[in-house]
Amino acid sequence: MAHQMLRVHLVDDDYLVRLGMERLFEGLSHIELESVSSTGDAAIKDALALAPDVVLMETMVRNVDGVRAVQEITTRAPQVKVAMLSSATTFDVMCDAYRAGAVSYLSKYSVSSDLGSAIRMIHRGESIFSMPPELERFPVPTEPEDSFEVQLIKRLPTRDRAILAALTAGRTNAQIAGALHVSEATVKAQITKIMANLNVGGRVQLAVLAVRAGITLP
Repeated sequence: MAHQMLRVHLVDDDYLVRLGMERLFEGLSHIELESVSSTGDAAIKDALALAPDVVLMETMVRNVDGVRAVQEITTRAPQVKVAMLSSATTFDVMCDAYRAGAVSYLSKYSVSSDLGSAIRMIHRGESIFSMPPELERFPVPTEPEDSFEVQLIKRLPTRDRAILAALTAGRTNAQIAGALHVSEATVKAQITKIMANLNVGGRVQLAVLAVRAGITLP
């Protein structure tokens, strides 16, 4: 049975970064870097015209910034999955990207070794929440009053909070299961249960709430 070729569109205005990413794609099987844009407006135009499977969008691009471009693409072409790709950002930008429709948030520091796996997961509908090193040390924003969901997260059992802490660091279900010495199915079921109890629609939103609740890996 032939494997489906996944088509990817890259958006980044740094020539050296684009060159490095293109070389990473050369070593991936069944994944094609079909097109590249260097500005936000070009990214919107190309994504709508080509309808790639996955768009990797740098947050800081010219003409139209990355978050606005994500919103435009996901609104007009909801079948296209967009993941933010960033080397440096703030927690607020990460949240804005999620609200704009980004399904995942990838750090440029972490994609070199597992880019192919990440793209396949994103295409399957999974979310990856991978914070760059400087954001992992970024102080969690405080709010005048915690939301109801954040209050519930703070009251979760120790095991559930450990799962969420690993989730905020971008760990996969398999990695979380190995660290906690439980099955991958158990982790998946527990995350699904937590999302249902909090009425959140995905791993990214759940991870954002967990960070707001102060639940992160030490």
